[in-house]
Amino acid sequence: MKKVQFLLFALSFIVVFSMCSAAVAPAFYQLQVASHSYKPSTVYAGNEVSIAVSVYNKSTVTARDIKLKLFAGDYFKNLDVEKSIDKIFSKETRTVAFRVKAADNIPAGTYNLSLQMIYNNGSDTVIDYGTVPIVVSEIYRLSLENLSVSDFYPHVGETVLIKADVKNTGSIEARNVSTELSLLGSTDFGKFIVLSDTVKEIETLGVGKTAMFQFKLKPSEKIEPGVFSFKLAAKCLDCAETASEKFALHVYGYPELFISGVDYSVKRRETKNLIQGDTFSLSVQLDNAGKEEVKKTRIDITTDADILGTKKSYVGSIDADDSSAGLFDLDISPNAKVGYHTVGITVSYLDELGREKKIQDSFKFYVSKKPAPNPYIPFILVIVILVLVYFIIKMIFRQLAIRKM
Repeated sequence: MKKVQFLLFALSFIVVFSMCSAAVAPAFYQLQVASHSYKPSTVYAGNEVSIAVSVYNKSTVTARDIKLKLFAGDYFKNLDVEKSIDKIFSKETRTVAFRVKAADNIPAGTYNLSLQMIYNNGSDTVIDYGTVPIVVSEIYRLSLENLSVSDFYPHVGETVLIKADVKNTGSIEARNVSTELSLLGSTDFGKFIVLSDTVKEIETLGVGKTAMFQFKLKPSEKIEPGVFSFKLAAKCLDCAETASEKFALHVYGYPELFISGVDYSVKRRETKNLIQGDTFSLSVQLDNAGKEEVKKTRIDITTDADILGTKKSYVGSIDADDSSAGLFDLDISPNAKVGYHTVGITVSYLDELGREKKIQDSFKFYVSKKPAPNPYIPFILVIVILVLVYFIIKMIFRQLAIRKM
């Protein structure tokens, strides 16, 4: 009897132990990282990295509803790190792709990125982890940032200040860092006056550190207006590449427009004596002695009520070192005041920057009284007519006499 009781107790213990063991038994782990690769194959600070990870199901059952998440760590920025796979059959491998970006200040070395794999194994949810190592190589690299120019459209004689930050975006301290300003297409700075050194140097620049450089130059009075291109370059002792930025300055000169002369001519008469009732042409001569074209040039004149005619003349553009003229056809009233009459002259134009400018002048001319008609002229005309009639009649009678003979 005791043996039977002992056997029943032992059997009960085994059943209970088996049930407890089954309740606490861990789920069966079946996914693992089989292999991985990344591009670029050599990773430097600041690179964007595409990572292909092959996940292998080593078990004899299918893993379903798989959620993958890559934990890149503090030195990488997450770009695309979460993926899903519906299922991976037994002994099957599936490949997924992730994207991360290495930080600009990441030290060289090997970084083990963690891949979390959450999936269903039968009725259980399982969490596996795999390791994806990435090797970051040392690099000497600089970048130019925050380039600023005080004026991209200076006039001759104006100082231009150029500033830029040089940043060490490599993974190691940069030595003998230098920046250089140059005029593209020239071995020197031509007719620009350089007011600072064109090459600036510092001994070292730490990882992620920034140094500010500035340069000054001025277009001289002898320069021809136009567009000039410059390059700012930064390099270091061990840098494989030179960082550079290009910019352009549009240098302007100044137009120098002035009224160089005012003249007039009387219609159908060579003399310049103006009298009441005359018609005359007024000419206003303009000269541009500057280095820039003037545009939309117009001449307006003002006169008193005795001077009639067109008061506007559109000249248009006048090139640098060129001239043009505005013409006005004017009539003097038959009852115009005898004496001097003043013409006000206003020239308006757009300068090199499209701003409206004006210059003013005046011109005086004298109007004489129209001569009174000669009282004997009618009598002279009558005598001339009578003489002509006499000779005509005489010739007629002479012709009649000849025919009768």
